Amino acid sequence: MKITQISVKNFRLLEDVKLCLEDGATVIVGRNNNGKTSLTELFRRLLDEKAPRIKLEDFSLGVHEQFWVAYELHERGSEEADIRQALPLISTTLNIEYGKDEDLGPLADFVIDLNEECTSAQIHISYALAAGKIEQLLGNLEYDRTIFFKALKERIPKFFGILIEAHDPNDLTNRKALETANLRALLQFGFINAQRALDDASNKEKAVLGKVFEKLFTAATSKTANTDDQTTANTLKTAVNDVQNKIDADFNDQLQNLVPTFDLFGYPGLTDPQLCTETVLKVEQLLSNHTTVGYLGANGVNLPESYNGLGPRNLIFILLKLFEFFIEFANRPPASGIHLVFIEEPEAHLHPQMQGVFIRKLEDIRKLFAARYNNENPWPVQFVVTTHSSHIANEATFDSMRYFLTKKRQAGSVMLKTEIKDLRSGLGDEDEENREFLHKYMTLTRCDLLFADRAILIEGATERLLLPEMIRKSDDSVADTDPKLGSQYLTIMEVGGAYAHRFFRLLDFLNLRTLVITDLDTTKKMTKENKAGKTIITWEKCPVSKGERTSNSCINSWFKGSLGANPSCDDLLTKDSAEKTEGNRRLAFQIPHVDGDACGRSFEDAFLLANPDKFRITGENPHDQEAQSWDLAAGIDKTDFAMEYAILDTDWTTPRYIEEGLRWLAGNAPSTADPDAGITEAMEGAEENTDA
Repeated sequence: MKITQISVKNFRLLEDVKLCLEDGATVIVGRNNNGKTSLTELFRRLLDEKAPRIKLEDFSLGVHEQFWVAYELHERGSEEADIRQALPLISTTLNIEYGKDEDLGPLADFVIDLNEECTSAQIHISYALAAGKIEQLLGNLEYDRTIFFKALKERIPKFFGILIEAHDPNDLTNRKALETANLRALLQFGFINAQRALDDASNKEKAVLGKVFEKLFTAATSKTANTDDQTTANTLKTAVNDVQNKIDADFNDQLQNLVPTFDLFGYPGLTDPQLCTETVLKVEQLLSNHTTVGYLGANGVNLPESYNGLGPRNLIFILLKLFEFFIEFANRPPASGIHLVFIEEPEAHLHPQMQGVFIRKLEDIRKLFAARYNNENPWPVQFVVTTHSSHIANEATFDSMRYFLTKKRQAGSVMLKTEIKDLRSGLGDEDEENREFLHKYMTLTRCDLLFADRAILIEGATERLLLPEMIRKSDDSVADTDPKLGSQYLTIMEVGGAYAHRFFRLLDFLNLRTLVITDLDTTKKMTKENKAGKTIITWEKCPVSKGERTSNSCINSWFKGSLGANPSCDDLLTKDSAEKTEGNRRLAFQIPHVDGDACGRSFEDAFLLANPDKFRITGENPHDQEAQSWDLAAGIDKTDFAMEYAILDTDWTTPRYIEEGLRWLAGNAPSTADPDAGITEAMEGAEENTDA
């Protein structure tokens, strides 16, 4: 059995999302503050007794007004059912699939349908107002929004609680209330947090790895643990008992001599008990408080835990935690059918190659634990991995990735909500060859498309080397209040003119604002004889003024719908900014730097024509200017050219077509303000961490 889908409503940025899970690892990617960590936190709040209770700040901003609506209904004396219907609740729904012949175990409590062919169950977990608590939540308040919301912050943790129901997937009106114990018997959850306290090397250093061993020992002492684990635990107890006997016979006798002499004060008297010292050792305490995991040194001196690099320590910690989760799962009576483990940002302190190896080895870890420590009994664990690492994302398949993106709740609103994009279904109808191309390309280039706010697709190394300086010049040329690319998360991809169009569908799916910088690549028709003496037609590159059409696949693909398969150069040069923009994509190719002047065919041509004085282009008319730049560009060594004007000589002007594209790309910038700094105007000062 497995969880196939998780639906969440009204928790922070997760106002209404659905997340489909893979059988093995599901990799969650996206920019910062897009709700990735909120998913983990929701499960912790709903299922972990030690986690903080859900507060008003945890409700999505968009549903806060519903509390006020419910209050107004209460003030008007409306029916309780209507008031309760108006109140928001935080909920998550788990869709579970199981085999027809599978032993349902604890899942049986949640299977309430009568359809013998049905192999799915649905669990609904909600955080809602408890029964009979409407008056306590909404009563005795002045009709004042400020007072109302401040009171809600105090009352919600008191009067809201967790409700668990089984839903019939064939008839959602058929429901059955269950207890938290039923859910915990079925599902085991594990959390490996992003903050793992591995870098504390002070005198009060936390023995992080040693504490994991304490939990492993506790699991080994359970009645359901396998024989080998129980034997090991009993051996440890015996060893500690031997030490305990020695302490009782020797250590405590000597310690008694350190006890102050109280008889000077008449103590003990005839009826007063005699003081004595007792030192009690327990394996759990030894592991928790007095055991650290060190590393072999020399001359009998071992190195402490903190002396190893943070990367290896992080990896060791994750592996030990996974083993801890596995042992606890295997020893539960009865064994749970479902295990969900959240791993936050495993890339912390790991070098890029190790990050890639980690995500590839998760499946091997599962198989190894089951084979070596559980007699080949499968470990039905599903991993949910949140990451900001392109190295981890590039090792995952498109099918396993889920892209978290924040969008405005509605036009003109400052409130945001998360949208989850499933690359399996979103690119499901993409041409298989192109899907394979995209995945291989992203793997080879380690691109950051999945984590960027903005993207630029370029043709070659020359543009890539010069773009940072162009961006700086563009940012310096505008007012301080204008959006600037230098302060946004930007990725630059070198894709060539022949491949940029292959990314259009993916860019649209990711809703990523992207500038595509490509070359006009004008050509003209030529006839010549081949070796066999036959006349053939070829298309040869030429200056723009002589060009008939372009050989650029990206441009041809862009305008195919409006200009046909082979648009003419004259038509292309008449296209305005709006016609070069489609959704969140904008195309930039060479145009005259000054209206009426010559137009370059390539980046180098355009760069020369944008800086005629620097390159001594003295033609009196566009034709002469074009000829001079054409000849100069033909003799340019692209690498030397790029290095010189990117580093040594930066006193130049950015070609117009690129400058216009950069200003478009910088526009409509995401707000740098925290979208959740306040809940409503009536709740000033309330803080919300939307992705913590």
